[in-house]
Amino acid sequence: MRKLLFIVLAITVMGACSQQKAVEMKHITLEDVETVITDQGLKLDKETDLPRENVFIQELNGITPEVYNVKGHTLSVYIFSSASDREKGIHRFEEKTETAEVVEHKAYELNNILVFYVSDDEDMQNRLFEGLQELDAPN
Repeated sequence: MRKLLFIVLAITVMGACSQQKAVEMKHITLEDVETVITDQGLKLDKETDLPRENVFIQELNGITPEVYNVKGHTLSVYIFSSASDREKGIHRFEEKTETAEVVEHKAYELNNILVFYVSDDEDMQNRLFEGLQELDAPN
């Protein structure tokens, strides 16, 4: 009986810890994203001249991205209300583009954000990844 009670208690504690971790997920803001990108020495230019049909600037599940020009390439930042909504957003993007030929890009998914960088420049992709990873670092 004691072993059974111990197992039930252990399962309860582990379940509470996993729920607490989910609650502690940091909500990332647009300002957070802009800061880590500019801290990487990159200039965010709001001047973009993209057609409305561009898949990287279209609304995903009610969220319209902030769009920047970074070194001549498109950077789209979607700020969702939760990680679950972000997942729904990326699924919606995949549905919209499954039959299209999409240009080379990199998608970054972290907590509640989805970021697209439309370029095949691996150095820039790595710099963006490093910067965005800082957003998930413990305080």
